[in-house]
Amino acid sequence: MSSDLTTAPFANPPPQPQSPSRLYRIYRPAFHRHYEIKSSDERLLFYGNVSIFSFKKPEVTLHAGASDTAPIVAACKFVKFSGSFKLALGDPDDVNNVQWEDMTRDSALALHSRFRFEMTVPDKTRAGYNERRAFLWKRTHNEAVEGNSPLKASMRNFKLVEESTGQVVAVFNSEISFSKCGVLEVKADYGEAFDIMVVNSCVGLYERARRRNNGAAASSGGGGGGFLCPALLKIAYAFRIV
Repeated sequence: MSSDLTTAPFANPPPQPQSPSRLYRIYRPAFHRHYEIKSSDERLLFYGNVSIFSFKKPEVTLHAGASDTAPIVAACKFVKFSGSFKLALGDPDDVNNVQWEDMTRDSALALHSRFRFEMTVPDKTRAGYNERRAFLWKRTHNEAVEGNSPLKASMRNFKLVEESTGQVVAVFNSEISFSKCGVLEVKADYGEAFDIMVVNSCVGLYERARRRNNGAAASSGGGGGGFLCPALLKIAYAFRIV
């Protein structure tokens, strides 16, 4: 059985704004193989270690701190030959306490894909009780993070919708930058474990899209299709527009 992560503390808890939402700024420093997730005031909350060549390690491992020596709080594995994911709350090596959830893709068409996962969250109607709820990541061109405008040309803008109610509980807007991926706003208050799961799944989606686009640019560059198209693809990848 998994441990109760709904009250697991952050290493550096983000500041509480006037509104109930929380902002997480996601970076992938240029020429480095990791993510940095920071609070709205730029305090480093999570370090996302990226694994490329290992078949056993998760593709993304989330540490609650400033480096890969900090405690592991979540991980994301890409299911091979599939668009699905395995999401871990806790350290995957701690088999007695880690909680695994499936995040499945419901369409083979990237433009229309939705990614669904379930998790246990506090029951808002009964104090002290938990319940299972399902959530869907969907691509969006209109949903904006508070105080932001989405980059409409990007395929990496997402919103997280609670399946039973249709309520938008989180939004990710990508940005044009060599090191900044974008801003994630978590709107629903289901506890810190929920925030960790949202960050974990969002970074996983982003990293998989990054690899797919990188592979597409490399394939076009080697296919003899001329200079302009591969160059544009590589520029779009560098600026994370696609």
